[in-house]
Order: sequence, then structure tokens, then C-alpha cells
Amino acid sequence: MRKTIYIITLILLIIGIPLFEFMAFNSMVSLKYETRKLTDCISIVSGIDLCNAIRTFHILAILCGLIIIGLLIYRKQILKQKSENEI
Repeated sequence: MRKTIYIITLILLIIGIPLFEFMAFNSMVSLKYETRKLTDCISIVSGIDLCNAIRTFHILAILCGLIIIGLLIYRKQILKQKSENEI
């Protein structure tokens, strides 16, 4: 993996964590105002299962974090492997 692609991937993943958490927060607001009770998960307005959306956004944020950790731990192997193949 070239260094520029590696850095761009890290930046996108770092941006992804707060973005997915904001999307989960936004769905929580929708859950509050678009359902009759807080225990209901289906939106009256759009018909979307908001509990599933919140769970999905949290999982995506966690996956971004885990991928960042993996890329940082194996940084030398990832960058070294590709640079040896290019020579």
C-alpha cells in the first residue's frame, strides 16, 4: 500500500467515527420526536426502524476505530510489503 493511500484511508476512517456517531445521535433525536413512545422503534414519519439504524451507526463507528487501530499496529508491515513489491 502506498503511503499516500494509507494516509488518506486513515484520514477517512478518523472522519468516519464522529460522522457515524453524529448520525446515531441524529437518529436518536428522530426516535424521540417521530415515535409515540420511546420504546417504539418504527418512525411514524418515514417507517424506518430507528433502533436498527442507531445500532448500525454505532457498529460502523466501532469498526472504523478497530480498522484504525489495526492499520496503526501493522503500519510497518503494510507499507514495507508494498514498497518491496514495487522495487
